[in-house]
Amino acid sequence: MKNAVGLILNVDGEDDSLKDFLQHRSLSTLPFGTGKEWSLSRKTQDLSILSGSNNYHIGRLIKVNLRNLQNNRGFLDATGAEHILIATPNLVTTFDFKNAYDIHLKNDSDITLIFKKDDPLYHLKDNDLYLEFTRNRVSGLHYKREHTTGHFFTEMFFVKKSVLEELLDLSERTGDWDLMDMIKYNIDTLRVFGAQHTGYIKRVNCLENYMKTSMDLLEYEIMQELFLGKNSIHTKIKDNHPTLYNDPAQVSNSIVGSGCIIDGTINHSIIFRDTQMNVDSHIQNSIIMQRCEIGRNVNLNYVVMDKDTKISDHTTLVGKPHAPIVLKKGTVI
Repeated sequence: MKNAVGLILNVDGEDDSLKDFLQHRSLSTLPFGTGKEWSLSRKTQDLSILSGSNNYHIGRLIKVNLRNLQNNRGFLDATGAEHILIATPNLVTTFDFKNAYDIHLKNDSDITLIFKKDDPLYHLKDNDLYLEFTRNRVSGLHYKREHTTGHFFTEMFFVKKSVLEELLDLSERTGDWDLMDMIKYNIDTLRVFGAQHTGYIKRVNCLENYMKTSMDLLEYEIMQELFLGKNSIHTKIKDNHPTLYNDPAQVSNSIVGSGCIIDGTINHSIIFRDTQMNVDSHIQNSIIMQRCEIGRNVNLNYVVMDKDTKISDHTTLVGKPHAPIVLKKGTVI
């Protein structure tokens, strides 16, 4: 997309169920699934890391914090792009932004909000936004706690840089730092349009969603769309030796990263790199992150293990589909 630059704004976890994972990392760096290299080792069109700020007002979560953008005003001023794409980092999707950008340009929009038809499986919260349309133009924004329509905001949108700068100046005068509230309050004076999202999208903002979205990768159609399609997801490359499956190993409907040593049985699970699993052990419906060690005769069902966790011989841990057992990074049992 010419004349546009993308910003991914960091967000914190909205749910205490993720707190064990976020003690040593932000939500945007929570390990998820697998993939291929970013291909960002370039002199142009690269990735820049910008400073952020606190995302919270007392008692409520800011949807898009203008302080993050104000702190990086120099970056916005230096970019030659006339349009800004803003998105949050906790979305799993392969959405092609080009179609939305074309709509943004065609309508000479100040802001183009990317929306999706209402989906009960998306687990919208009270502070999520719905779009109201009048003759193809967005005429209202409503928090779920106020009013719902058939279209919810996916937390991705295009905005003219000049309009964003005006809103930044306005926030300095008014003290309101939530960009979505600024758009909501000024909806009558801004040219706001919508672009529909099609295809797969899930948001990781709680443990249940993290578990469900991870397990979605084991569905062939979803895996094909996310990692094997035209707009496939990429991540950083890591050179590593292949996983060793010894004679006792049995693996079905699972993803196993490189560098593992497997002597047990794995079913419907995701195993990250460099994990060791001993004989007579069974893992199912679980997520095992990097460098974990599973002893002999261990049984795990609905368990999420963070990095560098060790499970001793003859241990059984059984969680529930909506409430898996979570083991913090470096836990030894």
